[in-house]
Amino acid sequence: MWRSTKTWRGIGGEVPWTKHSAIAEVRDRVRLTLQPFDGPDAGAELERFIEQLGSDEILLFSSDYPHWQFEGEDAMPAGLDPDLARKIAWDNPLRVYPRIKETLA
Repeated sequence: MWRSTKTWRGIGGEVPWTKHSAIAEVRDRVRLTLQPFDGPDAGAELERFIEQLGSDEILLFSSDYPHWQFEGEDAMPAGLDPDLARKIAWDNPLRVYPRIKETLA
């Protein structure tokens, strides 16, 4: 994403219909799920991963059930900050899928 944004800055005049950088488009339109989570356990490495994404709003919960590589009872990476876990499991999906709110009423 970084390289695409760098290229976009250099050739932006050649593609005037693109108003936003590649990384801005990804943050607006792409969502990633946590299963299977092949990254580091919670801690400094996971926080750095989220910082490199540039947003914790693109992460969504997914269970990956019933695949054999399911990580058991740990649906979220171990040691995840409770506020971030709530955002991934609850707030972000409600923002991406607003019709879910209708079923909660």
